[in-house]
Amino acid sequence: MLVNGYLTSNYRNLIIYYILFIQVVVMTLCVSSIWAAPQQRPSGGADKDAVITSQQLEVNFDGNYINNFETSNGISHQETGQPKQVDQETPVVAQGSESWSAPDGQAISLTWTADENGFQAQGSHIPTAPPIPPEILRALEYNAAHPEQDNEGDGNPRPSPQRG
Repeated sequence: MLVNGYLTSNYRNLIIYYILFIQVVVMTLCVSSIWAAPQQRPSGGADKDAVITSQQLEVNFDGNYINNFETSNGISHQETGQPKQVDQETPVVAQGSESWSAPDGQAISLTWTADENGFQAQGSHIPTAPPIPPEILRALEYNAAHPEQDNEGDGNPRPSPQRG
């Protein structure tokens, strides 16, 4: 109620409580609408429901092993490994293959070897480096045919010319 152009303290408190109540109601509606929103499902489509349809795992006492499996969505994995004596060490050498379907439907096939030389993979889907330009090949051949011009024959590079 206005008295001499001013709100009485009762009305002022009522307006403040009303504004606070509206803010609480709006905040509650916002939070409840966020909680009620549909949850996002994990991506992956049918792949997330894939199951292993066959599996073989054999580990022998001599270090040889076989690990094969196939899944219901078409993924296939074959791997064999065996110890190999290299110098003073005995690393496990493994080879295998994988196959699956890419998201665009392309059939992917990968074969690989892992040994003392590292991991080497082969597959038609793996990008390859462009061919070396003929000019560079000629320069490399020239350098290989004329090693005396690259250094003084002692294995050290030729010193740079002094500029003054």
